[in-house]
Amino acid sequence: MFCTHCGTEVQSHARFCGKCGQEITTAVAASPVQVQPRKTEHDMNMHVNILGWLLIGSGILTAIGGTIVLFASQVFRHLPMPMAREMPMGLPPFVAWITSVIGLAILALAAATTAAGVGLIQYRSWARTFAIVVAVLLVFHFPLGTAVAVYGFWVLLSQEGQEYYRSRSESTMTASGT
Repeated sequence: MFCTHCGTEVQSHARFCGKCGQEITTAVAASPVQVQPRKTEHDMNMHVNILGWLLIGSGILTAIGGTIVLFASQVFRHLPMPMAREMPMGLPPFVAWITSVIGLAILALAAATTAAGVGLIQYRSWARTFAIVVAVLLVFHFPLGTAVAVYGFWVLLSQEGQEYYRSRSESTMTASGT
């Protein structure tokens, strides 16, 4: 016999289910109940929103790091004279230039990460593909970026995630008229 509430197999003489406590009725106790897992659209909506906010947070943290690198480039550019004398002639301006380029690249990555997160939350049609590209870049941003990237791959590349995002994106686009 099987419980009509949770589908657990129970002994034939039992009056109550040992798992959920439901009273066992003999009329319907002969066949097992198919218990369906509750994977609904709400689950994927929650995952897409979590991923969007994780990308926005990661973008903000990356922007803070990029700003620090840009600040460091200004420090190299304006080194005090005694310290600059000990270095080769063109080294401080070169290091300042390289550091500025790296800082601007980090800020560009931060902007892209934040844009992908905002696009996901708004279910824009371009955002899923863009977020996958950003996730590939975040794999190298160990350890937090790697964790966000793996979660993003799971949410955006799973069959359920692809179908849900496509349907939600289409409904959002028709509702907004774009």
